[in-house]
Amino acid sequence: MSGSSTVVVPRTAHPKPVATTTATPASPTPISLRQIVGVVCCVVVCDLTIYRGAGFAGLALLFLLAPLLLWLSAQRHRHTPGLFLLGTMLVLLATRMAWSGSIGLAVVGFMMIIPYAMVLAGMRTRVHEVTHFACCLPLGGWLGLIQCGRQFRLNPLLPRATWIKVLLPLVSLVVFGWVFVQANPRLLTWVSTTITLTLATLLELVGPLGPKLLETGFWLIVIWAVMGLVRPVGKQSDDAPETAPTRVPVEFDDNVSSNVYAAARNTLTTVIVLFAGYLLYEFTTLWFRDFADGFHYSGYAHEGAAWLTVALGLATLVLSLVFQGSLLADRRVRTLKRLAWTWSCLNVLLALAVYNRLFIYINFNGLTRMRIVGLFGISTVVVGFMMVVWKIARSRSFAWLIHRQLVALFISVFLFALTPVDLIWVRFNVKRILLGDTAPAVQLSAHPIGSEGLLQLTPALKCDDMIVREGVRALLAKHHERLSKTEKTRRELGWTAWQFADRLTFESLDDNRQMWEQYADPQSRQQARQRFKEYTYQWY
Repeated sequence: MSGSSTVVVPRTAHPKPVATTTATPASPTPISLRQIVGVVCCVVVCDLTIYRGAGFAGLALLFLLAPLLLWLSAQRHRHTPGLFLLGTMLVLLATRMAWSGSIGLAVVGFMMIIPYAMVLAGMRTRVHEVTHFACCLPLGGWLGLIQCGRQFRLNPLLPRATWIKVLLPLVSLVVFGWVFVQANPRLLTWVSTTITLTLATLLELVGPLGPKLLETGFWLIVIWAVMGLVRPVGKQSDDAPETAPTRVPVEFDDNVSSNVYAAARNTLTTVIVLFAGYLLYEFTTLWFRDFADGFHYSGYAHEGAAWLTVALGLATLVLSLVFQGSLLADRRVRTLKRLAWTWSCLNVLLALAVYNRLFIYINFNGLTRMRIVGLFGISTVVVGFMMVVWKIARSRSFAWLIHRQLVALFISVFLFALTPVDLIWVRFNVKRILLGDTAPAVQLSAHPIGSEGLLQLTPALKCDDMIVREGVRALLAKHHERLSKTEKTRRELGWTAWQFADRLTFESLDDNRQMWEQYADPQSRQQARQRFKEYTYQWY
């Protein structure tokens, strides 16, 4: 093409044909004695920590042993940096759960087991592959059970080609029969009565064996899940290393219609003008100034920061959608990129404005758990936006972007799960109170405090404000009573329910009973807490 020019555009290239990946069934390799031992150990540990467990200490032990158990149960042993990294993350999560666990931590732990098993099997952990692996877990577990049956001659009663001939007619009989029964009230009454009596009789017969049957069913589910993890069905990655991204010359081709290009150009120009005008207003009204009484802190710093975060997220989406496909090879993309860099700078300033609004609120009446969530959230959005900038600069695909943004989101959730949030916000507020700023006391009155936060409350007893000081004493008395009941229950449930933060806090409060003993009476404690709440509400 005459007059055409070439430019070096980054993209992933494969100079040689590469082997395609296909979905393959579970490996027919016989199950080794080591794998059997590993699966049995998994069953024993899961039975001890989940079925018989009563709390987060049991799950902490499970996540601590999970890397070793899955490695022992795997078909092949692999030693990769990714395996070591995920194993270390599971150990850190187990430590945090043993200290002070939560349902969120448990969810993160079970989610991490899937990519660990994938790396152990030599598979890549891209988002779509993780999803495919998770969806294929039941099939992989079923094929693993079939392999066990073949290997140990536990063949089913019906041949493989015959069971579907029986099952499909049986299912049809049940489904259509139930429809016909529903169409006849008298028949429905008779069938319902018969089924109820039959079930009652069966429950009487198997009642004493019920717990054992449930536990046996749990064992089968664990075996099924572990088989699916260590004998996966899915796309197996090549052993050869992935070809590194390279730069190849790509000829410009003006294959984008003028309407599409004009829409992208005009959109970027419009948002640049809009962002610039808004940021000018933001900096002149909310930066470097003292706020008068009656300033709407919640509207500006709380709700406003949330909406600005949404604006950053939308900016990320717009840039992602503009710079993709054939537009990247269009000659006029240079103009669009210059506009994108300008808008990106404005988005950085917008992110700083969000941080400023959050800190305005924190400086007003202290830190809370949700404000820490907000800081993590805006930081994750900023990282996602920077990935979009990198995508534009390096001409990456939209799938590349989505994968890395989801990874960034998971890392943010993992770091938040490990963060001692209550310890941070309570210590911050108590320090402010001791410096003479009483406003953060409202957070101690209005929000629940976990055990690791209660350990930071004691210095607040030196506060000069009597209402705050006595309110903290009442809080300590209340939590001592709560923890006393909790520790008694946990001693009955066993070691799997232990939480070291709760135990340490209870012992600390018990050893320093003189600090709060005057509020051991529920009535006097309630009166002190009510005074504390009404007094601090002025800073809410």
